[in-house]
Amino acid sequence: MIFQGIKQGFQPFRYRNFRLLWIGQAISALGLPFQSVALIWLVLQRHGSPLDLALMLMAISVPQALVTLAGGVITDRLDARTVMFWTDATRLLMSGAIALLALIGVLPLWLLGLLLIVYSLATGIFNPAARSITPHLLPSEALSGGNALMQILNQVGNFLGALPAGLIVAHSSPALAFALNSLSFAVAVFVTWLMEPLERMERGETSSVFQDALQGFAYLGRTPWLLSLLLIDACTAIAAIGPITIGLPLLARDVLHIGASGYSLLIWSFAAGEISGILVPLFRSPSQRRGRFFCLLQFIEGPIMIGVAFAPLLLAMLCLAVVAFLNGILLVVFLSLIQEHVSKGLLGRVMSFFMLASVGFVPLSQSLSGYIAASAGVQILFLGAGLLTALSALGGLFVPSLRALD
Repeated sequence: MIFQGIKQGFQPFRYRNFRLLWIGQAISALGLPFQSVALIWLVLQRHGSPLDLALMLMAISVPQALVTLAGGVITDRLDARTVMFWTDATRLLMSGAIALLALIGVLPLWLLGLLLIVYSLATGIFNPAARSITPHLLPSEALSGGNALMQILNQVGNFLGALPAGLIVAHSSPALAFALNSLSFAVAVFVTWLMEPLERMERGETSSVFQDALQGFAYLGRTPWLLSLLLIDACTAIAAIGPITIGLPLLARDVLHIGASGYSLLIWSFAAGEISGILVPLFRSPSQRRGRFFCLLQFIEGPIMIGVAFAPLLLAMLCLAVVAFLNGILLVVFLSLIQEHVSKGLLGRVMSFFMLASVGFVPLSQSLSGYIAASAGVQILFLGAGLLTALSALGGLFVPSLRALD
């Protein structure tokens, strides 16, 4: 039974295009932590102020959110492989330019910001393509395992890449870290080029970009289960992003009184739980009534999230790990549901809606979390987050088409 599960989990690697994609994106995921660490120290080395650092981080996040919907339209008009190839090539050039200019000492902050904006625009267009390419490469029976393998990349990349990234920046220079990230994109571009071209969907000759975008919105509006999933995803993003990024350090300092070392234990618990959860569908995933399964699992996550803020350290770590574990399973089930039930010709646009729900609500969730934590306390923040998570899932159970979705 165990051997059969392992064999089923690695079934997606039997398909050449998926295998190549995974290798390229795995190398790219290892390179991303190098840039994340290097950017902060590069700004600080150039005597940047906290405001300068915030502006550079905004240059990475804001343009990405602005072009996410356009990325979905572009993906559907071309194909996911082509979009990933050119956006990774763009990010290769931007990271390489930053590395070269930083090395020779000709990189004012305004120019760094401009290069980061172009990098961010490419990322915003890349994301819907990356989320929609898997069903073009795998049959439906291997789709859940393929999604699990793709989603595990960022977590493993951060886990394996963060420590060497810090050592290289500390003992060498941020320029070298940017160069290594650029090299990882070069591998991803080369491997994507080796993939066989994807079949492009036939399109009406008179279709414009604006009409394609309207078509995506119309499809979303007339598909109740999909719209319900989008609303649940938006509520979950609001309920999770702020409490995790802002609430956890406040919980460690003001409630558990465990300081920075204790906070690192909470983060470790969350990371370990999420990696474990993503791996579960790789070996076993539900095949019937997955819409109902998704809503029920999301509902269970709510009260456990509340428990994080009202438990001693060890129990809080356990609750946090369980929340992340359930979230990892939900992510893979969520992607598989959309990819199997949405037409491939609309998949890029649909995925862009969900990417925007995740990325676009980051500032709202963080600002709202800071306000609630400051005015009512961090425990009330987690209480509200848990209730929002549970209520959104409960609402999904009242949508017949989502409840019956296989």
